[in-house]
Amino acid sequence: MNLEDFKYIDSHCHVEDKSLNKYREDIVKRAFEKKVQMVTSGTNLGSCRRAVELKEKYGIYVTLGYHPGRVNADDNAIEKVYNFIRSKEKEILAVGEIGLDFDAENIERQENIFKKFINLSKEVNKPVVIHARGMEERSYDILKNDVISMYHCYSGSLELAKELIKNGNFISYSTLVCFSEHHKNLVKNLGLENVVVETDSPYLSPIKGEKNEPKNVINVIETIWELKKDEYSMDEITKIIYNNTKRLYRI
Repeated sequence: MNLEDFKYIDSHCHVEDKSLNKYREDIVKRAFEKKVQMVTSGTNLGSCRRAVELKEKYGIYVTLGYHPGRVNADDNAIEKVYNFIRSKEKEILAVGEIGLDFDAENIERQENIFKKFINLSKEVNKPVVIHARGMEERSYDILKNDVISMYHCYSGSLELAKELIKNGNFISYSTLVCFSEHHKNLVKNLGLENVVVETDSPYLSPIKGEKNEPKNVINVIETIWELKKDEYSMDEITKIIYNNTKRLYRI
């Protein structure tokens, strides 16, 4: 399938997640039927390997990284992920997700691991996908605009979002925008420049009691349109965000 066959791109999801093993075929099929392409994101060695396998099987896109929640793994495990990503540099769109998480321990070690993978992204000349839950400002201090970043599931301040976008970075609205006032407020107060959308499947479902899946990225677009319909048609928003995603990932 070519990109021209799609209208939407879920810029960040985890269809490689083991919890989706029984449902994955149907999930991908439902997304493709709705003209949704997806970027699945590896977060440890096993999920990075599965992500690459899914790329080969379904023709979806991948980013590979190391999740900050895994801060306590030993150096050898981290090195294996690092080397695997480097070996797949021609197959990936970006390095990530990588970053910091206020809910994980050992922030100093998190920062050291984060810097290691930022340096890898520079070596392979790819953007980075940032996980920065509760640590948006600190993550940005470390990045220093040295590499183009996409803040996945952006939940930081309006001021930082403007700063990120001004300096050529991207922010991603997730399915949280369907029910979170903070995220709706971001949409209302920001333009569409350098904005992309995601589901973070199977997490953050907008439908109670169901696992999230990439087709629900359409719900994100529809919510953005509801908040911006005085300025844009649904079709305009869809096209702008689609093209932003292509530009971010150079596809």
